[in-house]
Amino acid sequence: MYRSKSCALFLLTLFTLAVMITPAYSTTITTYSDSASWLAATTGDQLDNFEGMGSPGAFTVTGAILQNGVEFLGLSGQTGIADTTIASYYNFGTGFAGFVTNLQNPINIQITIPTPVTAFSINLFTNPAAATYTVTTLSTPFTVPTFAAPTPAFFGVTSDTAFSSVDLQVPSGTTYAFFDNFQFGTAQVQSPVPEAGTFLMIGTGLMGLAIFRRKAHRSR
Repeated sequence: MYRSKSCALFLLTLFTLAVMITPAYSTTITTYSDSASWLAATTGDQLDNFEGMGSPGAFTVTGAILQNGVEFLGLSGQTGIADTTIASYYNFGTGFAGFVTNLQNPINIQITIPTPVTAFSINLFTNPAAATYTVTTLSTPFTVPTFAAPTPAFFGVTSDTAFSSVDLQVPSGTTYAFFDNFQFGTAQVQSPVPEAGTFLMIGTGLMGLAIFRRKAHRSR
């Protein structure tokens, strides 16, 4: 009887120790500043580039923009699609692009993806040029500086946790916040190596099973 209690106490101690040293799960997010690296880390990507959705030579206010089930919505100001080739200070080499305009207040843009994904990327630029975006997903904000024409800023993310929305913000004083070439898909995340606590919990379970089987054998 005493021996059984000692074994049970020993197993309980091991299990408690395993729980204590096993870290709580946390989301891992990786960011990318170039398209090639992001593409190499993802699969099954879809592209929203707004081509053919606007009027040639014009800025067209559309309200929300919807392509491939993805909604782009300016939470402040007007949302639309622009032919960015109409002037050199708009032309970042992306052709048609989505935009939100609001000079008086910060520009907030919400991107909603119909099915949760683990990767996205986007081209960002502004007029006046070189404003800084704050890009937020999974409640994590990232600072993304943009550049003067003709270079759009590339920003990409992969995550081991799925998400279905991305928020963009540009500070007040920016006339146009542009976004283009939004891609979304699946991150090629490697399976994590089990933590020491996980091995200890597995070992504790195996020890308990072995003791149980030994007792069962003796009782026959």
